[in-house]
Amino acid sequence: MIPFIKDARGTYTAVVDGKSYQFDMTHPNYSALTECVHSGDSKSFLEEMEVGQQIEDWSDGAFRFESGVLYYVDEEVHRVITARVVSMIKQGFDCSSMLRFLERLYQNPSYRAIHELYEFLEHKALPITSDGHMLAYKAVTAEYMDKWSRTIDNSVGQKPKIPRFRVDDNCDVGCSAGLHVGSIEYVKSYGWQGDKVMIVKVDPANVVSVPLDSDCQKVRCCEYEVVGEYQEDLLPAVVDEYEDEEDLLADGVWGLEDDFDS
Repeated sequence: MIPFIKDARGTYTAVVDGKSYQFDMTHPNYSALTECVHSGDSKSFLEEMEVGQQIEDWSDGAFRFESGVLYYVDEEVHRVITARVVSMIKQGFDCSSMLRFLERLYQNPSYRAIHELYEFLEHKALPITSDGHMLAYKAVTAEYMDKWSRTIDNSVGQKPKIPRFRVDDNCDVGCSAGLHVGSIEYVKSYGWQGDKVMIVKVDPANVVSVPLDSDCQKVRCCEYEVVGEYQEDLLPAVVDEYEDEEDLLADGVWGLEDDFDS
């Protein structure tokens, strides 16, 4: 058994190779660590304890991981993102895409938009690209035009864009000004027979609001890029390269509303 002290809140202080380590129930490997403590497996204990080393090595110090908490420039990262990053590490995936997503997210000028996006992620897992952008879905007409004005081309390669100040940032308003994308479930409920469903790439810095209607399954943004046409029912787990963005990272998925609602 590894020497340890456990307090009433479940926080452990363990000593391995003469060094003191502390962890509590917020640590993603809490159960494994407690098992190591009681079994005396110091080697596995150190491996489980240092799960964040991969993050710190990649980010050159911009990110750090301490006692189950991920920090970016000394700001605690939301637990939803931390859990996703840790899960990717434990499953053997390169977490750099998620860290790049965080870097892009923190370029968003709106505090409110950043935190609304966290709330969205509580409902839907996040498909991302290797450069840290989100992949979402959008229903368009058979001619690849937006369903609201029928003036915005959504064929592959197009990059619809409107000034950010023209996008409604009030999450309490469902249908309003802005470019809308969302979950595949939402797209299927919104689209009509004969519509096309497009895969779009969204920079998290360009998210303006996450409307509360439709169970937070859509996002209002000011710009996106159309990267593919959705045709499959199930999607693979990881996007490795930009060229393969049709191959989505999808523990869960995204979709559409109107292109621009005035």
